[in-house]
This record gives sequence, C-alpha cells and structure tokens, in this order.
Amino acid sequence: MSIELLAAALLVVVAFVCAGSLARGRDVIALAPVPAAPASADEWRSAALHHFHEHKDLRRSVAEALATPGAVTGEARRDLMVALGAPRVDVMA
Repeated sequence: MSIELLAAALLVVVAFVCAGSLARGRDVIALAPVPAAPASADEWRSAALHHFHEHKDLRRSVAEALATPGAVTGEARRDLMVALGAPRVDVMA
C-alpha cells in the first residue's frame, strides 16, 4: 500500500470520527436542561450587595494589617497602599 493511499485512509477515518462526535454532540445539546427563568432583579441586587460587603471587609482587613507596625513592609506595603488609594507611600514604615 502506498503512502498516499494510507494517508487518504487515515484522513477518512478521522473524518468519520469527527462527524460521529459532532452528531452525538448535537443530541447532548438538545437534551441539556434550560433554566426556567432568568435571575430576577432582586437576585442581582442581593449578589451585588454581598460582593460590596465582601470588598468592604477586605479593605478593612488590609487597612488593619497596614496599621500594625512592621507587619507589612517593602514592595507589598507599597502595592497595598496604592490599592487602597494612598497618594504617597512610606515603604519602610
């Protein structure tokens, strides 16, 4: 069997495997459950408030760590202070 014939046979096998995979994939997509209703505005509002409170708690924790003398120094201190919005940062504090 020549190399061209072997390559053609392998290409046909790969094409059949791909076609079978695509045909089977469409059945799986058709059977996938669809959510009954999209999220309501109250759910979005609740999630946003939860995220806001987590962010506020994180900012408070970082500020407390930075207020502790010697707890955070160097580049980490500068990065955290810049993230909190400090205009100038004393890296050695």
